Amino acid sequence: MTDINPVDERTELLIGEDGLARLRGSTVLVAGLGGVGGACAESLARAGVGRLLLLDNDRFVASNLNRQLLATSAVLGRGKAEVAVERLASIRDDIELVACPAFLDMANVEAFLHTHQPDFVADCIDSIAVKARLLAVCREQGRGTFTALGAGNRLDPRKVHIGRLDHVHGCGLARVLRRRLRRAEAPTDFPVVYSSETPRKPAPHEPTEDGSQPRAVNGTISYLPNLFGHMVAGEIVRRLLQGGH
Repeated sequence: MTDINPVDERTELLIGEDGLARLRGSTVLVAGLGGVGGACAESLARAGVGRLLLLDNDRFVASNLNRQLLATSAVLGRGKAEVAVERLASIRDDIELVACPAFLDMANVEAFLHTHQPDFVADCIDSIAVKARLLAVCREQGRGTFTALGAGNRLDPRKVHIGRLDHVHGCGLARVLRRRLRRAEAPTDFPVVYSSETPRKPAPHEPTEDGSQPRAVNGTISYLPNLFGHMVAGEIVRRLLQGGH
């Protein structure tokens, strides 16, 4: 028996040395490090995924404190990718953590994936257009994905499910995402975590600093985005252990 890092002792009891080795040999991109992505990244790190690409160009603000695992008063104003690397490195120092403080857009998705070569992508981003592009390119390149749909304006953890995008009903984000994928002539059978709860109405639209279309502000609660993130991480770990996408 090889020496097991004390961090992994309880994990090894569950998945064995071969499972630990499979996770250690995997690269996962966590795209978006907000409420969902931050929890996802931490679960993947604690599980022992060997290389994590932590992508977000945003900075922490005070309104993140109610739900985002990586947000504390000490890091307000700092970049999310940088903070994520610091926090996860404080948990374990035997995995590779790559800060990607970049903005993923329609034009650079393919190049980013080609450069960093993730085995799996945790899709925790907000932009539906980029979400659709990311999923379509991952499918073309044979990379596994798991997508988080809308956790905002919802309260009930009993209504959170894992399913397929083309089978989800009652989620506006799912509906728009399917439409985008069909326009791109891409499949819509991607695995997702979603809520079947009828969402509450968002706050009125607020203008954006960059002059883009005003966005509605969603109400959020402490636990639900984190639950989504842990479920995304759990499904990715489970599929990596099974050796497939």
